[in-house]
Amino acid sequence: MTEQPTRPPNERYQSDSDSRSAGDIAVRVRAEVLRPDSGHGFPIRDSTFQKAALMAGRIIFGGYFLYNGINHLRNRQMLAPYARAKGTPAADLAVSATGVMLIAGGASVIAGTRPKLGAGLIAAFLLGVSPRMHAFWKEQDPQQRMAEMVNFTKNMALVGSTLLLAAFPEPWPWHIGSRSRGALPTA
Repeated sequence: MTEQPTRPPNERYQSDSDSRSAGDIAVRVRAEVLRPDSGHGFPIRDSTFQKAALMAGRIIFGGYFLYNGINHLRNRQMLAPYARAKGTPAADLAVSATGVMLIAGGASVIAGTRPKLGAGLIAAFLLGVSPRMHAFWKEQDPQQRMAEMVNFTKNMALVGSTLLLAAFPEPWPWHIGSRSRGALPTA
């Protein structure tokens, strides 16, 4: 009799019956694809370090966008003329709308509640704003060109980060709004 490998009880697995085969083709369900030993997907473990790293990253990343969304709304009178000067139509409305997008996206990432939607809002903001507000290719002054290029490339790197967040399987550990395992209690 062959001994089955032991799995720590804190790792997320479903039973081996979740892998079904049709002839020579194995059909894997989501739970099996996410197993660390399957060679596919993200290795999700319930280690305290991984949860703490994810939570710290969520607070830093989401907090950046939450803060900037609040800043959009608080400083709308200052930001709207700048957006207008860059050719943004309905600049007052655009600044307010993007502020709301940033607040919703940042809060979603921090809370871990519908994080794919939150990451999508942040990505939509960055992809929509960056070519208009940081069009370095249009600048003649070398210093201004460099400043806009830095901001544009930074925003594209942040888009990459949102794509990584969107690829991370849900539910996230320590998320708000669910009574499932790993969720924070809600009031």
